[in-house]
Amino acid sequence: MSEGADFEAFYQAELRPVLEELEVRRRRFWRDLGGTALFVAAGAGLVLVLTAPHRSPMLPIIVAAAALLVVLGMGALRSGPLKKEFKRRVVGAVARYVDPGLRYDPDGHISPEQFRASGIFNHSIDRFQGEDYVAGRIGATAIEFSELHAQYKTTTSTGKTTQTHWHTIFRGLFVIADFNKEFRGMTVVLPDVAEKALGWLGQKLQDAFDFVRRGELVKLEDPEFEREFAVYGDDQVEARYVLSPSLMERLLAFKRKAGRQVYFAFVRSKAYIAITTRRNMFEPRWFGAMADRELVEQYLRDLRFAAGIVEDLDLNTRIWTKA
Repeated sequence: MSEGADFEAFYQAELRPVLEELEVRRRRFWRDLGGTALFVAAGAGLVLVLTAPHRSPMLPIIVAAAALLVVLGMGALRSGPLKKEFKRRVVGAVARYVDPGLRYDPDGHISPEQFRASGIFNHSIDRFQGEDYVAGRIGATAIEFSELHAQYKTTTSTGKTTQTHWHTIFRGLFVIADFNKEFRGMTVVLPDVAEKALGWLGQKLQDAFDFVRRGELVKLEDPEFEREFAVYGDDQVEARYVLSPSLMERLLAFKRKAGRQVYFAFVRSKAYIAITTRRNMFEPRWFGAMADRELVEQYLRDLRFAAGIVEDLDLNTRIWTKA
């Protein structure tokens, strides 16, 4: 992986010309959208003038709402291609800089089937979205990741009206990588919220929680790891084989590094890592200059964080039977 000593040269030679070109187009976008807004506003005003003698009190609100929708729709239609080109040319270049073995697709994402296969989140999914897919090899390890947002819905009825509410199952970065041990079963490592909040009672609740999860609660010998995580597996012996003392230490260190809620699963020789995030990671700026060095450096940090999981979890080490 590139260490970044030559990032200045890379930025000046490859990224800055692209960013300056895209910045010209961003300014043109806002200029054109402003012209469209003035034209639509003039049309809306004309409608209100012509209908003044017989106008209903609701008409100005309807006309204003329609005009706003037209402007927003035109903005979305025109900004989409520019946003996609920005991501392809800028984020894609940064991904290749992080490691030449990585390829980037702004529209791709980890599939719902892969998400479910991890066994981390068992809730039924009613809406599944994703973007910013990166895949490739880092050393001997195949890796792929993307942003995901999985949701379920509930409905409530009050009299004659029915309301739909959307609830987040997971929103953040989801990573899948080859694991460097051979195993057949499933081991899931979840944040131990129950024990932190409720102590002994939390442990009992974890035991009761087994019935909604595949496998059973796995008791480990590391008290610090037990305080931070709850482990479920369909094979107690295999779970302890997977979660070696060195790996548990690395998982704890990664959690501290991430500074966010982190979930792990080890299923059929794959490692799944889900990291919750609150921001969209690879978006261009529309209300500020696109040629923003700080923004590009944030892309670099985010991509290095995701790709660095291979090193953080020591996935390139091949001292076991897996080639």
